[in-house]
Amino acid sequence: MKIGVHCSIRNGYKHALEEAKYLGCNCLQMFTHSPRIWKIPLPTIQEIEEFKLLRKKLNLSPLVIHTAYLPNPASSNNEIYQKTKKLLKLEFELSFLFDADYIVMHPGSYSEGKTFKNGISQIVKCIDYCFEYILEKYNKITFMLLLENVCGNGRKIGRTFTELAEIIHKSKFSRYIGICIDTAHAFSYGYNIKTEDGINSMLEEINQTIGIKKIKVIHLNDSKTPLGSKIDQHYHIGKGYIGNGGFKYILKYLSTYPLILETPKECPFDQTSYMDIKNIAVVKKIIKKLNT
Repeated sequence: MKIGVHCSIRNGYKHALEEAKYLGCNCLQMFTHSPRIWKIPLPTIQEIEEFKLLRKKLNLSPLVIHTAYLPNPASSNNEIYQKTKKLLKLEFELSFLFDADYIVMHPGSYSEGKTFKNGISQIVKCIDYCFEYILEKYNKITFMLLLENVCGNGRKIGRTFTELAEIIHKSKFSRYIGICIDTAHAFSYGYNIKTEDGINSMLEEINQTIGIKKIKVIHLNDSKTPLGSKIDQHYHIGKGYIGNGGFKYILKYLSTYPLILETPKECPFDQTSYMDIKNIAVVKKIIKKLNT
C-alpha cells in the first residue's frame, strides 16, 4: 500500500522528504513554492540534486507535486491567463527537474460572462502550451499531469469526471494526462461514495468517459460538509460525513492507488502534525480489517 500526506517545504525541499519519512509515509505530495504567490524563488541545482538523492535513499515514491492556488487556466481574463501560463509552465518544469511522477492541478473557473465551453478551451490551450514547452526544452516528458475533481460551487470546471474527460480528450497530450480523485470533493459535489453503490457508480462514470487506467492518485479526505453541499472542507478520516463506514467502501475499491491525505494539520505552521500520524493509523486500521 502506498500512503502519504501533503508535506511542507518550510525548511527547504528536503524537509518534505524528512517529514514524510518521520510520519511513516512511503510516498508524498508537496508544493514547489508558496502556493499563494505569483513570483517564486527558483531552487538551485544543488538543492534539486540533494533532494533527488535523499528521495532515492528514503525510497519515497510516487512524488506528487501540487500546483499553486492562484493559477486559473480556465480564465478568459488575459492578464490572469498570461500569469497562469507563466507560473504553470514553471511548475511543469520543476516537476521535470525534481523527477516528480505526477503534478496535480485544479482545472479552474471560467470567467463571468463566458461559458463552460470557453473555459474548457482555455484549459486545453494552457495544458498544451506547458507540455509543448517541456518537450521543446528537454525533448521528453517524464511525468503525468493529473486533473483533480472539484466540489463544484460557482463556475468551477471539473465537478464531474465527464467534465475532466472533455479536457483530456481535447488535449494533444492526452496520453500524459490522468486524474486524481479527491474523496471530499467528490462527496461534497454529490457522489455518494460512502456507499458501495455510490463508489461503483462513480467508477463506472470514470470507466465510460476517461478509463479506469487514468486514475493515478487518490486524495483521501473526509468531508466536514454533507453530501451535495458543494462546500470544500476536508476533515479527519472517519470523523466527517463520509465516516469510517464510508471509508470501508472507498478503501475496498481505491486502496491499490497511492493515497495522499490532505486532512487538517491542527498544529502551528512550523511543527509536524500529530494528526497526520493519527489519520494514517485510521486508514491502515480500516485496510487491515478489510484484509482479514
